[in-house]
Amino acid sequence: MMDKYFCPRLVDYILIVGSRHPNNNNNVAQTPELLRRYPLEDHQDFPLSPDVIFFCQPEGCISVGPKRMSLRETTSFVYTLTEKDSGKVRYGICVNFFRPIERKSSDKSKSLSASWADDNGNTDQERRKSPKTKRKLKTANRVRNNTLTSLCIVTHHPFFSTFRECLFILRKLIDACHDRSCTKRIGGSKAISRDTVWGVLTGQGTDNLTGLVMHEVKEIETWVLRLLSAPVPVPGKTRVEVQVLPKDLQAPLLFALPDHTRFSLIDFPLHLPLELLGVDTCLKVLTAIMLEYKVVMQSRDYNALSMSVMAFVAMLYPLEYMFPVIPLLPTCMSSAEQVSVLVK
Repeated sequence: MMDKYFCPRLVDYILIVGSRHPNNNNNVAQTPELLRRYPLEDHQDFPLSPDVIFFCQPEGCISVGPKRMSLRETTSFVYTLTEKDSGKVRYGICVNFFRPIERKSSDKSKSLSASWADDNGNTDQERRKSPKTKRKLKTANRVRNNTLTSLCIVTHHPFFSTFRECLFILRKLIDACHDRSCTKRIGGSKAISRDTVWGVLTGQGTDNLTGLVMHEVKEIETWVLRLLSAPVPVPGKTRVEVQVLPKDLQAPLLFALPDHTRFSLIDFPLHLPLELLGVDTCLKVLTAIMLEYKVVMQSRDYNALSMSVMAFVAMLYPLEYMFPVIPLLPTCMSSAEQVSVLVK
């Protein structure tokens, strides 16, 4: 029996997926785009598939209005990428959230705001001096929409919960750097540049980056590159501790793998199908899988769906499922049921 391939990298890629130019039509899905990737070059033994963007945002990139605040909650899920010929499995751990963006209102809104100011008899100078009027005019000319954004780690190693924590920390770091640069720019320099940290990371930056924004982006990229350079623990012998934040804020993240002669690492709730489907239904599904029937599962919860599929496969132990397993199939990818045989 051939030994399974063991990747020496803890993390293969870190991705940011979304839309460079979110539309103004709420709830209309756009094709996701790869906004930023680390590293920039492909690994020789594992080139990044262009279809990975569809797995990060299975239903497309959606923009929602400012009133849909409940949709801004962060969600996370796992998907797999499998090579058809070699059978090598890679995992994608994804964190999705709605990121606020500003867009200018239509000309109609601008004319309404201007007529409102004129009806009150205020001159241009008086409007500038009035903080209340200035805030109203500014709000009238800008509308904050929210666009779906994904942070994703692609790896050979199923440290799902730990990598999910890394992505949550990365998002907090980007938000903090973004807010800090915006606050300092407003309070200090009056430069015309409207570049932001999130704007640069999502491909909306210009050539006139301020030193402050550039510094914050470099700090984030340094953090990302340090995570990418982390080694993999030797199964059953060593462990790797990765310090993602200062020790006084958070303890180092621990990575360790069991020996190859023992059970493989299962970093997800194995009992989830029993909880969601019940014992009787689970036994029927397991029977169908063992009899080599084609089984299709459907759910609006990406994480519950992918975890349940992987749990069913793990429950077959000591048997091994020898056919393609697709925990998550993107609906926005054309001919997904055919492409997924190559990349699933």
